[in-house]
Amino acid sequence: MSIKSYNKLTKEIENQIRDIESKCKSFDQLKGNITLDSSINYAPEMHNIFLYFENSKLVSLLTIFMPTAEEAEISAYTLPEFRRKGYFSKLLHHATTELAKFKLKALLFVCEAQSKSGLELVKKLGAELDFTEYLLRYASETSMNTTHNQTRQISVQKASLSDLEALIRLSQDIFEDEYEDAKSMIVKGLDSKQRTQYIASLHGKPVGLGGVFLEDSEACLYGLGILPEFQGKGLGKELLSVLIHELQQQGIKNIMLEVEGNNQTAFRLYRNNGFDIEAAFGYYRKSLGTE
Repeated sequence: MSIKSYNKLTKEIENQIRDIESKCKSFDQLKGNITLDSSINYAPEMHNIFLYFENSKLVSLLTIFMPTAEEAEISAYTLPEFRRKGYFSKLLHHATTELAKFKLKALLFVCEAQSKSGLELVKKLGAELDFTEYLLRYASETSMNTTHNQTRQISVQKASLSDLEALIRLSQDIFEDEYEDAKSMIVKGLDSKQRTQYIASLHGKPVGLGGVFLEDSEACLYGLGILPEFQGKGLGKELLSVLIHELQQQGIKNIMLEVEGNNQTAFRLYRNNGFDIEAAFGYYRKSLGTE
């Protein structure tokens, strides 16, 4: 038995992880993919991937996604034949030891709705459901093409470091992010080769933002938002249309995004404009005693 931790992966290790992911998804009838990208983690030096090897075979894994200084998201897979042997608990111990350096307030355990073993585990850990997030996949081009071909109200451009302060203010006003959390995520997104940050303006005034994460032939939209005082004017739909069109121009058709279930405005926007529900994830919160 050996446990190894990483903050960067070789292609060989990544392939082993994807192999476990594929087997677990098939066994448990899951839809989501585990995120291995660490480019926007709040602490880039943190080891965020923990692997459990049994006789040199990778049998269990755990990943950390920590976009802010407040909390970290935990995802994990264990091969079916190696479950109930305490492997996850050992990985979690190593992960929480790493996270202890950062004085987090809480952990969020991510569990797909139909994962019986995952639900049993979060219950055993004493974690409570905090919110549900839906994974949506773009399936229809009709409405978006119509929107894109219309005269737009907003101008959407790729952002650069010169837009940093404007992007931070937008993130604070739209998502109620803390200044340092917003700055950290945006700077790391601008620096990442796999991410592109966009800024939307109306008559020269920044009113919205959105990001795109590319991995292989798949794109994930994230951090899309319009200032509250400009919502309800169709600007969100325009921004969504531009990003989808940009990706399609690059030949990318596999487009996804995630949206919280309690954000009904955003949920309706995506569902009414070509996105179908693919999976639902529960986020189960466990306090670390500092909240």
